[in-house]
Amino acid sequence: MSAREAPGELALVLHTHLPELRHHGVWPVGEEWLFEAWGTSWLPVTALLERLAEEGHQGVLSLGVTPAVAHQVADPRAARDLGTWLGGQMWRAEEQRWHLHLEPAVRDLAGFFWRRFQDLLALHEDVQRRGGLLVVWRELADAGVIELLGGPATHPYLPLTTDPALIEAQLTLGLDHHARWAGRRPTGLWPPELGYRPTGRVSDATARPRRVDAQGTPTLPRTGPVLPGLEEVYAAQGVDHVLVDAPTLIRAVGGPQRDWTARPAVPEPGTDHADEVVHDAALIGDSEVAAFARDLSVAYHVWSPSGGYPGNAWYRDYFSRGTFGTHPSWRVTDHALPPGAKAVYEPAPAAAQVERDADHLHGVLREVLDPRPGRLVVAAYDTELFGHWWFEGVAFLEALLRRVLDDPRLATTTLASRLERHPPTRRLHLPESSWGYAKGHASWITPETRGLWRRLREAEGRARHALAGGRGTRRQRAQVARELAQLQASDWPFMVTRGASPDYARDRIDHHGAALHTLCAAIEEARGEDGYLAEREARVRAPIEVDALVAALDPG
Repeated sequence: MSAREAPGELALVLHTHLPELRHHGVWPVGEEWLFEAWGTSWLPVTALLERLAEEGHQGVLSLGVTPAVAHQVADPRAARDLGTWLGGQMWRAEEQRWHLHLEPAVRDLAGFFWRRFQDLLALHEDVQRRGGLLVVWRELADAGVIELLGGPATHPYLPLTTDPALIEAQLTLGLDHHARWAGRRPTGLWPPELGYRPTGRVSDATARPRRVDAQGTPTLPRTGPVLPGLEEVYAAQGVDHVLVDAPTLIRAVGGPQRDWTARPAVPEPGTDHADEVVHDAALIGDSEVAAFARDLSVAYHVWSPSGGYPGNAWYRDYFSRGTFGTHPSWRVTDHALPPGAKAVYEPAPAAAQVERDADHLHGVLREVLDPRPGRLVVAAYDTELFGHWWFEGVAFLEALLRRVLDDPRLATTTLASRLERHPPTRRLHLPESSWGYAKGHASWITPETRGLWRRLREAEGRARHALAGGRGTRRQRAQVARELAQLQASDWPFMVTRGASPDYARDRIDHHGAALHTLCAAIEEARGEDGYLAEREARVRAPIEVDALVAALDPG
């Protein structure tokens, strides 16, 4: 096939991540959140991939699985409790059937929800019989159906991590753990929050910003020594490709600042438009690490800061929860309506809308790629969007993939496959960036989070002091490292800044911070192992192997 005839390629990339939630609350944020994502997203998305595998498809997508997720789905207790939770959703459907004060149309959905969770429970039990999700994901990767992407141990926001030893330790722990369950170390990485930092001094998240622009992006003073760009750290870990957001590459080629919440128009092909840079990978600086960027002109049709398919009037409304003992049974209807005024959900029209939206995005892909034969579109999302946040999302995902797989003018690819077949030659010096609001630090740095960053830096300093000179038992040192690793998760400042359960995030910072200081005090006072240590070990189990982090805290 000539270059003019080569099909355009879709690299669908899914990021499977939640912070450590085991033993840290149940409802509405703790383990309930874990079971919702596991039961209604991770399981059905995996079943879809297995269906495509049985039909002989390969190179379907790249699946990022963070170590936090891998630890949780491998926990036998959590797996048993998920089965109980799925059964409880069937019981909730039965309660809905007999909620006589509800209108008949809502009660009539009880059977629909019963069958849905009955099928999910059967799927979960089948997956567990076969060894669990990690075994299935490894088999799909070994068969060439998917590529597995790795990540650091507890999803820290790397651009604002000031100690290079802690960055290296987080990556070592995460990639080594990935190798143990997946059979090989990943060569591809979904950096937490798609964060990137070039060579230079690190922005000081604990300081007052010098200024804050209209989008809330802070200009922070820099602190510490000049550190190598993150690409150098990745290369040292054997990583040769990472994902960034589109503005990272667009800014690198001189693209202007704009409203990044709006879906950009597709530029005319053959022009020198800055947005064309996203249609293939670029090498970062002088390294051999390739950066792939998601194409916002495509990705934002599905989900964006201002809209996307899940907001269609026919889809189930995530926020209209109804009364105790019912499933969410109302549709979006109209965004101007309060939850209590929404129309009742109707599965058949929602299914029809799925087909229309899949047709539309298929058409968008053709619009973008037909004039660019052989070029690439990267569409990247959180896995939890499909099925959890967007009830009909897995059905949409399957409908879209089948359209692409059946279209001779399009093809699916993994990032690794694309890199192997089309090694980039273009080199770009990338700016500090993320996929957060305004594509900088605005989703993690606000006046409300400055104190959280200060507490993190204090915890890092206290851990170094307590562990210095090899003090403490092996168990004590390991547990201090675990508590610190959990404090480093990027989820906590994001939840505070973006309003998603901020009190839970603050509670988790309080919880792990207090535990770390208590454990450090025991080490500093030469107290031996005690019941408190055993309690912490039972509650905070991940990361399991923490030698690299302990060594980073006590390099002597």
